[in-house]
Amino acid sequence: MGNVTARGSLLGPLLIILAIALFSANDVAMKLLSSGHSASQVITWRCTVALLLMGPPAAVQIIRAGGMSRARLRLQLIRGALIHCSGLTFFVAFARLPLFDAYVVFFSAPFVTLALVRLMLGERVSRAAWGWATLGFAGVALALAQGLSGRGDVVGYLAAGAGTFAYAMLMVVTRRLGSETRLAEGMAIPALLGIIAIGPFAAVDWTMPTLPDAGLLSLTGTLWAAGNLALAAAIRVASPARLAPYDFTAMLWAVIYDAVFFATFPGALELAGAGVVLAACLGHARSDAITESRRAGAKRA
Repeated sequence: MGNVTARGSLLGPLLIILAIALFSANDVAMKLLSSGHSASQVITWRCTVALLLMGPPAAVQIIRAGGMSRARLRLQLIRGALIHCSGLTFFVAFARLPLFDAYVVFFSAPFVTLALVRLMLGERVSRAAWGWATLGFAGVALALAQGLSGRGDVVGYLAAGAGTFAYAMLMVVTRRLGSETRLAEGMAIPALLGIIAIGPFAAVDWTMPTLPDAGLLSLTGTLWAAGNLALAAAIRVASPARLAPYDFTAMLWAVIYDAVFFATFPGALELAGAGVVLAACLGHARSDAITESRRAGAKRA
């Protein structure tokens, strides 16, 4: 019984870490494509791939459930809009800001998520979660301190802030869908929404991709769909308050992917910051596991 509880407690954190790894890999593919293709083309292509992958199982899920209520459809449409809002605003932010500045804005997302969880879901946020999130942000600030310029475009900072808020809201809205969230449905609807809303812009400035680029474009769709599935699955089994501090693992993946794909290796400050982030995530995981174990013991008693 104890092992089952432990595995259940670890499932949410493992899924969110997987989601962040997949999103970070998608960012690498997007960066490789950015010089030859517009954001609208890349987003439309990846939404098409995601819809081809998730559309059929989503249709089966909806038919078996006897359709979809208006309230559920409304939440799914809001969720889809938040997914695309976050993606587009960060594309603008990265175009107008130094990369480091945009990252620091994004890494405020765990604090926004914790605040929204309390305000919108009424879920208790432990002091430990706030503490580990603060330590994680300190690690990020240490790693990125040398790169901060403070000279970015105001529109860029506003876009980064909007993207951060949209991501945090996405976590909360996904939680609102409840533990019965249908994963394929939750991916197919945002994909279809993206094609409808962004496809016309892609048609205007479409560039015929080479065969390697077509493969990379298709990979972005697969990574994006898999990342969103892992994110929804994580939130289905664990509160965003538990998951928020793990957002900082994006920095660890950034260090790894930069070294592997772009031969950019971290300096001493970056490694020290990564170590602090890792310590914060491990500390949060241990604290979270202890809390869950106590709750399970109290229920059995």
